[in-house]
Amino acid sequence: MSGRDLRRAIQKLRLSMRGLANPESNIFVWSPLAIPFHGSRLSAWVNSRMLSLAIRPLMARLGMTRPIIWSYLPNAVDIIKRLPSSKIIYHCIDDYAAFTDVPAKAFHEAENRMLALADLTVVSSRRLYELREKQARRILYSPHGVNLEEIREGLRTNVPLSDIDAVRHPIAGFVGRIADWIDLELIAACAARMPTWSFVLVGPSNVSLEAYSRLPNVHFLGRKDHRLIPQYIQRFDVCLMPFVSNALVESINPLKLYEYLAVGKPVVSVPMPELERMGNLVRTAVPEEFVEAIKDSYVTNNPSLERQRIAYAGQRSWGAVAEEILTAVEGGGLEA
Repeated sequence: MSGRDLRRAIQKLRLSMRGLANPESNIFVWSPLAIPFHGSRLSAWVNSRMLSLAIRPLMARLGMTRPIIWSYLPNAVDIIKRLPSSKIIYHCIDDYAAFTDVPAKAFHEAENRMLALADLTVVSSRRLYELREKQARRILYSPHGVNLEEIREGLRTNVPLSDIDAVRHPIAGFVGRIADWIDLELIAACAARMPTWSFVLVGPSNVSLEAYSRLPNVHFLGRKDHRLIPQYIQRFDVCLMPFVSNALVESINPLKLYEYLAVGKPVVSVPMPELERMGNLVRTAVPEEFVEAIKDSYVTNNPSLERQRIAYAGQRSWGAVAEEILTAVEGGGLEA
């Protein structure tokens, strides 16, 4: 067990001991303990028995008899099969078996069973639609949304941020988890070729940053309160999506893209299938052309383009996404 694994286990234990939480009106959260060996059939069987037995009393307490069960994880399929439900939604936002830290075979098998069980499978990218269409009973392509009102509220006043406010402009920035799907070598190469620019990465990391932290114009600011994220994006001159090229990245629809656009900032990304139809809202560039793309996006940015980005993000509110999905659950038309 690594130090990160131990910290996650302690956090999981704390959340579990808290019991049923009620963070907001009509929203209840329970964080159960489970055996983490997802590749083991025995642990899957034990988890499904243990968790379904624990969930039923909570359902009764909340007056749930035949709820809509909505799952983002395919390995919850054995638990879901043991619970009463009126509808089952599988919301697939990643090619889970492509993650490096999961048992790929076990997740692939679980997903096949989830696709066969779910009344509706919702996918967030065209690539996921292509990969899941034949196996799903019913499928809906619904890209991610953004809480535009929350972002606007977060930008109404200028909050002092001592860490990024001390960084020299222009700033090329990224927000999100820094994991093995982020091309840190690309960031380092751009930083070396653009010494007058600062490169800022905001978010937690589960990979070593030691070699990159030594670069004078690269700044890792760590995890931040989500309410402050719009303020950090507002400080960026150009927003980045510097992903590596692999099967996982090919299937994603980056949530951070909508946050960037909602603030009106220019975005430079490596090529991804989901960006092909976004026109001038996003600038795509292969790693060899990333430097030129960043500089050009900075120079050509203007208020008209900023308004276009904000307007596009405004069309994908989370409320609109929820209505789209619930309409499909109730039997409405599905649009590919």
